[in-house]
Amino acid sequence: MFRIATLLLTITSLFFISCSNNTTVSKFYDDGRSKPVIAISSVIDSTTYELPWSLSEEFTHLIKNNLSTHKNIFLSLSDDVDASLTNTDNPFDPDISWMQDKFDTNEFVVFLELIKHNDVAKPNAINLDMSMRLRIIDVRSKKPKIILQECINDNYYISKGSIQTDYQTTTWGSNEYVNSRMNLAHAQLAKEISKRIYDYIALSKSR
Repeated sequence: MFRIATLLLTITSLFFISCSNNTTVSKFYDDGRSKPVIAISSVIDSTTYELPWSLSEEFTHLIKNNLSTHKNIFLSLSDDVDASLTNTDNPFDPDISWMQDKFDTNEFVVFLELIKHNDVAKPNAINLDMSMRLRIIDVRSKKPKIILQECINDNYYISKGSIQTDYQTTTWGSNEYVNSRMNLAHAQLAKEISKRIYDYIALSKSR
């Protein structure tokens, strides 16, 4: 009897948690209008920069976290987008006809590729030179349309003089990494990219 009561209590708690989450994250405004539904794929890492963690996972996490602070959009799961892509699909190919009906539960699809992540030696400093390729596709109609395609560049000094951080031990997710120069550099780039995504999709949705 005790086990049954415990099970019912657990199910009830999960139900209310689920309802609470659905209320917090909704595809609709209070007046019934739909929010822009955005699918963001995991960042493609085309660099050869060696770190003991995945730059793709870190940037995907940062960008989605930034966008999730906006209550005027609805984000789909990255896993759903990634699962829809095959080995032959090239998100940055000029021909995007293959995207037709592939993301039909979304209105916009965002693809990102980290194409540069290099240490650049400067006098008494080391800069981190980064570039992210961004493409936003409007998939609301039967014919997908590119609404934004650009490379976003950023340059940030990550060490100065003799002060250098060992990123083999100071890794993403650790307390030490939070205040590191590389984390600040990545956060700055992710914030800029997130703003571009939000601004262009908000503009397109309003038309």
